[in-house]
Amino acid sequence: MKKKFSYVVFIFLAGIVLAVFISVSAVRESYRSRTIEKEVEALKQEAQRIENENKAMTERISYFETSEFQEKIAKEKLNLQKPDENVVVVKQRVGEQTQSVDNQDTDIEDEYVEPNYRKWWNFFFKY
Repeated sequence: MKKKFSYVVFIFLAGIVLAVFISVSAVRESYRSRTIEKEVEALKQEAQRIENENKAMTERISYFETSEFQEKIAKEKLNLQKPDENVVVVKQRVGEQTQSVDNQDTDIEDEYVEPNYRKWWNFFFKY
């Protein structure tokens, strides 16, 4: 009777060890599977982002190839104009005060603009 009991206990303990081993393996595989799924999802999102960027770049390239854009750049950068076109350039000075005809005789003092080096000096060395 003792031999049967020891075989039963041995088989029972071996079954428990086997069940624990299988459970640990299943948990590890489940964790690994979730990790891989997260990576796949992240890669899908990155692929979608890259696809959107490519689409936007393709649209920009097609815009850059249009004659309207090329004409605009030729006018802005190269100062070109069409033969039948009149160009007017209006420049405005920064900080210029506009005066009406009535105020032309009066002296208006320009505001003092502090140079950058003095601003930095004051920033670091004045309290």
